[in-house]
Amino acid sequence: MNSNSVNTNPRLPVKQLYIFLAACALIILSSSIDVMIRVKDLDLFDQWRLASGIEADVNDLFNAYVTISMSIYFFKIIVPIIFGIYCFYAYKKIRVNHLFVFIWTVLNLGGLAYVLVERQLGSVFFYLSAVGYLINVIMLISLMDVIKLKNSK
Repeated sequence: MNSNSVNTNPRLPVKQLYIFLAACALIILSSSIDVMIRVKDLDLFDQWRLASGIEADVNDLFNAYVTISMSIYFFKIIVPIIFGIYCFYAYKKIRVNHLFVFIWTVLNLGGLAYVLVERQLGSVFFYLSAVGYLINVIMLISLMDVIKLKNSK
């Protein structure tokens, strides 16, 4: 590589960084509170136990219920955690490009779909998580304008 080659990809703007981090924090916080309520509410456990139709010791079923709930929680928050960390490094060290926008848009849409499939319409945490994912997707799409503007200079 010669010294004249310049990386034309822009750094992640600070405004987008803060919005991405706030949206990721909203998703993680709402999912965390949701799983805490879900695991500690005995009525929800009894509903799950009756719906599953499994006949076993209540303690064993409760352990399975907690394990399943925590596994679902992990899958719900893994994308926002990695996205937030990656955005921080995109701001500090690396640059963003069309591939960054495409991959993270697809992953955030997948996270949104995962939340929407649950269809917990009675839970405020469902709506908060969905809003967080929508904010991320909208801001990622708007980041395309920043990249195009930087590349046109």
